[in-house]
Amino acid sequence: MKAKNKVALVTGGARRLGRDISISLSDLGYDIVLNYNETGKNELEETLAEISKRGVSVNAVKCDVSNVVQVKKMFHSVYAKNKRLDVLINNAAIFRHIDFLETTEKIFDKFIATNLKSTFFCSQEAAKIMLKGLEGTGRIINIASLGALENWTGFIPYSLSKVGVVKLTQQLAKRLAPKILVNAISPGTILIEKDENVTVNFEEEKKYPMKRFARSEDITSLISFLVQSNNYITGQNFTVDGGRSL
Repeated sequence: MKAKNKVALVTGGARRLGRDISISLSDLGYDIVLNYNETGKNELEETLAEISKRGVSVNAVKCDVSNVVQVKKMFHSVYAKNKRLDVLINNAAIFRHIDFLETTEKIFDKFIATNLKSTFFCSQEAAKIMLKGLEGTGRIINIASLGALENWTGFIPYSLSKVGVVKLTQQLAKRLAPKILVNAISPGTILIEKDENVTVNFEEEKKYPMKRFARSEDITSLISFLVQSNNYITGQNFTVDGGRSL
């Protein structure tokens, strides 16, 4: 069943996995609010054009989600325009290798602000809108990481931020039930179509029981279930890693 007159906001929704999530939700009939910050103009316009082909409304909103003032403004504009919000996908994040001994306070704070603080405050503002709705229902999905479950010593600030996302998911699920369902997805390595994947070590694929990295559709198909078919599951972290963590 296609969504009708429902609105989904995807943070970091113009590129890589966020782009594919935005397009997949538009395939389901959701009107899309596409948050972006540093995405290039050509990439943004291409994503908007792809979504528009689906016959739904799409609105791009520039916002640094690590900045709470900007987050509040973004959600205010969403409510002013749509008077509702049905789905929030907290996807925006930064990811890079940084050695523990070289991690400065500024670097650490950047990871926490972009990956964790943004999830907290975007969820807070989304919940305010969702709880205003006559239906009183909503779905929040947080993109966590396999790095929240394994000890990636070259990515400690990133992994810590994603551990926080998983715990926040559990706490929000309990606080916002039964009107809002909150879940997390922890992918392993994902190969994105048209992405250079320059940091991927393809030798790692051999360690995956499924003998391949994830593709976007492995994530977007789960999101489709969680926003369309799920009316009961909440507070869960779904590990999508082809068995890598076994």
